[in-house]
Amino acid sequence: MKHSQYYEKIAAPLLAGIGNSPLSPTKDFHIHDHYEIFLFLNGTVNGFVDQYCYPLQRGSVLVFNNQEIHKIINLSPGPYERVTIHFKAELVYPFCTAETNLLACFQNHQPGKQNISHMDEPQLNEYMRLASRLIDALNHPQYGSDVLSLTYLVQLLVFINGLYNKSHSPVPSIISALIESAIHYIDNHLHTGLSLEQVSSELAVDKYYLSHLFKQQTGGTLYRYVLLKKIALAKQLLAGGKSVSETCYLTGFNDYANFIRTFKNIAGVSPGKYSKST
Repeated sequence: MKHSQYYEKIAAPLLAGIGNSPLSPTKDFHIHDHYEIFLFLNGTVNGFVDQYCYPLQRGSVLVFNNQEIHKIINLSPGPYERVTIHFKAELVYPFCTAETNLLACFQNHQPGKQNISHMDEPQLNEYMRLASRLIDALNHPQYGSDVLSLTYLVQLLVFINGLYNKSHSPVPSIISALIESAIHYIDNHLHTGLSLEQVSSELAVDKYYLSHLFKQQTGGTLYRYVLLKKIALAKQLLAGGKSVSETCYLTGFNDYANFIRTFKNIAGVSPGKYSKST
């Protein structure tokens, strides 16, 4: 397989890396069209996903599907170590069977719930061995790299699903009841305008206090969270056959041009193009 073909068919929808986070500030909440496995190795960070925030320790594993807003919150001035694997779900479909759904740990939970598990050192060593082979195959393409990359990915997904299938004590979220209420209200009112004033009024709390507490506990802004939630809903509606104008209305955007602009800024394509691609 030529290098260009390899990149288009395998490497582009499958990315993996081992190393330190950049020293630049972590970006705000984000959501992407691929699935992600995030293995934490070293540092002082919290992991936020949808309504929950977890303190991470060496061996902590977070999985994110393509509809879950997430963010890694670095609590120290230095970088943290992690291993990340990103892949398009479509890449895995041919390897799923009636008995083995390789995407189960990403799909069979409520948003933000049961996203975290933990590896002990022997499990960590086994996972790192497979991840290193995957990364090497992706970074040094040669004859057979396409087959090897998919083979390693499938093995990693079997490993991760096995880890999540084992009974383990739930990790408590460090989000306060007030912020949980704010997020719950937002998630149930995405069809409205959803301003900071609206949310704070509903919760009978000062808007500046709410804004400060939200940023403190989640690492991101309430405004950004609302936008991403609306765009995530818009993607679902467009994929389900709704028109762009219907989707604009159903996601609470009062301005059509603003909806087009916001969607393109976050998704990378216009809602019309996104709809045609699904």
